Amino acid sequence: MLNGKYISIDRVMEGVYRDFGWTHEVDWVDSIEWVGEIMDMIAAPKQYVDKVTDGDEDKYHPCPVAITNYRGNLPCDMIYIVQAREWDSKLEMRSSSDTFHGSIKTSEANIPTTTNSSFSSLVVGNNLLKSTNCSTDLTYTINNNHIFTNFETGTVELAYKAFPTDCNGLPLIPDNIKYIQATKYYIAEKIAQKLFIQGNMAQAVFHYIQQQRDWYVGAATNAGLMPSLDEMESWKNQMVRLIPNINQHATGFKHAGDRPQQKNHNSI
Repeated sequence: MLNGKYISIDRVMEGVYRDFGWTHEVDWVDSIEWVGEIMDMIAAPKQYVDKVTDGDEDKYHPCPVAITNYRGNLPCDMIYIVQAREWDSKLEMRSSSDTFHGSIKTSEANIPTTTNSSFSSLVVGNNLLKSTNCSTDLTYTINNNHIFTNFETGTVELAYKAFPTDCNGLPLIPDNIKYIQATKYYIAEKIAQKLFIQGNMAQAVFHYIQQQRDWYVGAATNAGLMPSLDEMESWKNQMVRLIPNINQHATGFKHAGDRPQQKNHNSI
């Protein structure tokens, strides 16, 4: 289970030198890239940091994404989008299901002011039929470092996962012993691979380092996926409901983990 704290790459590299006793200089540029690789391999959502494009400088948040000619630039530190909404109206957006979303420019006049579905009734004989007329939602796709929307101009607010970095732009690692060991052994395995190929390391030693790397990568993955008691309480509240709330997306899932309020109306 992760505690939300991070450590710098300095501590990891000190551990590599201390534990493996390398007698040659380890390239720090290579090490930085290897740290990024091992974090991407583990890829547990909680190892990343949450950011919103709201322009909050105190939290190092980027500015809202400006949309021009149906597209805008994605944040450079984005791993993946959690949710998107239009900045001014705060209307939620969804990933487009339109196969040709990227090639057809949608007129802004066709974009509704609300995403609520409209209902109409139709009487056929003695039967009352209800039909649902779903209006077009605000949608987007992502491709080639851009977000493509179905409105020509505007601003988009993204909630996304970002790679953790320090003030110098260097990668940070979750302050968890399993993550630290996984990173150390991944860097060590990369160094050992060069030595093994050059004939400067015994096969048994190389295989030992690989074995330890595999074990700690699995342990770090489990640590990154392990929920806390409070997280499990929110999950339980989402699942244990007599009447499921299927429209949480519209409010950014703000109340998805609230305890359901149930009242019993007993008839006499």
